[in-house]
Amino acid sequence: MFDIQKKFWGGWNYSGISHIDSADEETSFVSADTGPYMKWQFGRGKLYSLTAAYNILSKANYKSGTDTERWEGTSYWIQFGVMPEIADGFHLGASLNYYAANYTKKIISGTETSDSNSKTWIFPMLSLTKQW
Repeated sequence: MFDIQKKFWGGWNYSGISHIDSADEETSFVSADTGPYMKWQFGRGKLYSLTAAYNILSKANYKSGTDTERWEGTSYWIQFGVMPEIADGFHLGASLNYYAANYTKKIISGTETSDSNSKTWIFPMLSLTKQW
């Protein structure tokens, strides 16, 4: 990420989500997302941060039982975190995250169709970062 005025950071995001549900019939969801990323650090000693990524490309594999589908669309990720500095330039923290993906294309066995699917999650995360 690139520093903009020592409070704002910008860069490019590459992330993914993976989820397996083993209810009656096992389902799995695995995504790879990429797009622009912004982070705002605020508070005393830049203790808090608010981060957003708009992923212009989100590709996911959705599997239900033996059926596998490939989905393509966009997603975004919003994160609110608390990251105190624990050593010179090292920050350890926790965050609450919101992830939402909207898919407009579905591919099954090489056949592409227009379809609408979406996934959302709210989840916690631990982070360790180094700032120079």
